[in-house]
Amino acid sequence: MNLENISLSEKTKNNLRQAGYSQLTNIQLQTIPPVLAGQDIIAQSQTGTGKTAAFLIPILEKLTVIHKPQVLILVPTRELALQVSEEARKLSPHNNLQVAAVYGGAPIYQQLQSFRRGVDLVVGTPGRIIDHIFTRQSLRLDHLKFVVLDEVDEMISKGFLPEIEKIMKKIPTQRQTLLFSATVSPEVERFARRFAHEPILITSPTNDLPSNTKHYYLETASWRQKNRDLVNFLSANKSNSVIVFANTKRKVEEIKNILLDNNLRVDYIHSDLSQNRRTRVFQKFRAKKISLLIATDVAARGLDIKDISYVVNYDFPQNREFYIHRTGRTGRAGASGKALTFVSSSREKSQLLTISRQRNFKVERFSNPTL
Repeated sequence: MNLENISLSEKTKNNLRQAGYSQLTNIQLQTIPPVLAGQDIIAQSQTGTGKTAAFLIPILEKLTVIHKPQVLILVPTRELALQVSEEARKLSPHNNLQVAAVYGGAPIYQQLQSFRRGVDLVVGTPGRIIDHIFTRQSLRLDHLKFVVLDEVDEMISKGFLPEIEKIMKKIPTQRQTLLFSATVSPEVERFARRFAHEPILITSPTNDLPSNTKHYYLETASWRQKNRDLVNFLSANKSNSVIVFANTKRKVEEIKNILLDNNLRVDYIHSDLSQNRRTRVFQKFRAKKISLLIATDVAARGLDIKDISYVVNYDFPQNREFYIHRTGRTGRAGASGKALTFVSSSREKSQLLTISRQRNFKVERFSNPTL
C-alpha cells in the first residue's frame, strides 16, 4: 500500500512526498490507522523499519499548533532525541510547529528559553525531563495529549524505569500512549498494563532483520591480519559510507589512529566525548563530509542516517541484540546495505551462525574486498 491509500490530509501527504515518503513501510501501515483512531498501542518493531515516522505522522496529523506542550516523546539516548526532533520538523505539515530536544550535556538555558517561547512537541531523555518537570518546573503537562516511549525496552534495561514511572504519573490520564519496543518483555508488558489503556499489539510480519541487508563474515587469524584486512577493505570502499564498531573506547581510538596512518579520512565517537563533539561528528557523517565513522555501541541505537553502505563489526558484538542494532544501521526502510563481521575464533563464527538461524537471515563468507 502506498501513501495514496491511507487516510491522511492532502497537506500531510504533500509534505510526506516532499520528504520522500511515497511508499510506507509495514510498521507505518499498521501503526498510523489505530493512532489516528485514538487507540493506545504497543508496537514491536526492529530498528531500521521506519518506526519514528510511524508515530510522528499520525500525531502531527492530529495536532493543532498552540505552542504549549502537547506531545512528549521519551527516548534512551541524546542522539536519538536529536534525530527524532529533526524528523518531527521535517515531517510536520505545520510551518509554525515548535519542537524542543531536551537531554543532559546540553546547555540548560537554551532549553529553558524554548519552554518560555512555547513548544508543541518535546523529545527528551528521562533524566532531563524529570529535571524540567519536577526540579525547575519549566515543563508543564496540562495540555499533553500524546506520550510516546521509543525503545522502551532499552530504557528499562538502562535502569530508567523509576524515572519513566514518575513522569507517567504526572501526565494527564486523558492522553494517548504509544509504546515502541524491539522486544515485548515481561517488564514492557507490566508497564503497558499500568500506563496504557487497552493497547493493541502491533508486530512486524516477521521478527527478521531487514531482508535487504546482506550479511558476511571474514575470518582473521591475528590482530595484525585483522587490521590489514580492515585497511584493505576500507581503502577499496572509500566512496561509501561505513560505520566500524568496536567494543571499547580504547579500541575505537586505536582503530582511528591506524586508519589515519593509512591516509583514510575518519572520525570517531564514544561516550567520553562531550555531547557537542558527538553531535558535530554525527552531523558531519550525516552531511557526507566524512564517509567513515568508528564507534562504540553508543551509536548503535537510534542512529538514522540514509545510505550507509556498510556496517563493519571489527570486534564481535557482545550479544545478539548488539549485533541486531549495529547491523540495523544499514539497509534501513527499504534501502540496501551490507554487514561485515570479523570473526577471530571458531566460537565467534559459531555465535554468528546461531544468530543468523535465530533471526532467519543468511550469512556468507566474505571473499571479494569490493563485494
